[in-house]
Amino acid sequence: MYILFDIGGSNMRLSSSDGNTILQTKSIPASQNFNEALISVKTIVDELSNGQEIKAIAGGVAGPLNKNKTMLISSPHLPQWVNKPLKDELVKIFSCPIYLENDCIMGALGESSNGAGKGYSIVAYIAPGTGVGGARIVNGAIDENSLGFEPGHQIIVPDGKSCNCGGKGHLEAYIGGTYLEKNYGKKGEDINEPVIWDEVSKYLSIGLYNTLVHWSPDIIVLGGSVTKSIPLDRVKAHLQQIQTIFPNTPEVVKATLGSEAGLYGALAYISKSKTV
Repeated sequence: MYILFDIGGSNMRLSSSDGNTILQTKSIPASQNFNEALISVKTIVDELSNGQEIKAIAGGVAGPLNKNKTMLISSPHLPQWVNKPLKDELVKIFSCPIYLENDCIMGALGESSNGAGKGYSIVAYIAPGTGVGGARIVNGAIDENSLGFEPGHQIIVPDGKSCNCGGKGHLEAYIGGTYLEKNYGKKGEDINEPVIWDEVSKYLSIGLYNTLVHWSPDIIVLGGSVTKSIPLDRVKAHLQQIQTIFPNTPEVVKATLGSEAGLYGALAYISKSKTV
């Protein structure tokens, strides 16, 4: 029995797995309180495992991790988790190997291994959700990095709108779900005006252009909850207009795994760790 998890800024999802597929999933709101969240994780894992031995646990959490992948070092959406010994606490509770990654990196790995990016060598994954995360996957593995990937914090408007991380003009501050309500007075799912979504699409296309010239992907996969509302045709049109350096623009597609992307990523991570 293996346990997979995906802890975002809004929800925590945990699943059981036999090492080949996802068996059962439970989802609850993400708790800002670190200790309360650990209690909730323990309760759900006990339900999912039903007394079976847990061989390993893997998953993603919202925010960049330290070099050793043991704790969050920053997180606009889970600030009370920052610098808390997440991996050590999970090891104490479950007495098994624990693998931690950024939640969007796990989502990227999931879409690369089982979703819209399957079959492509270099996958760029950008996920506008509560915030905006993403990652680069090369030949089915997370690309080497020093501090993780944070494409949502690239600057697209100098001295622009304030981001919860303390910066200004970041992509996240223009297309992230938390910010859509601030910018337009409505939650993303309640925005129906095409002119607003065209503006959001334009900001996204700027971020994708920067991603394209830095990461040179074979395909760009868009995940995250906000992507469901974004008109893909407008994103492609804006990107095509500003992309002038390469002869061809990579295909841009929406993710296919939805809320399970991070869980499939955790499953792929466990498989590659030779734990299975």
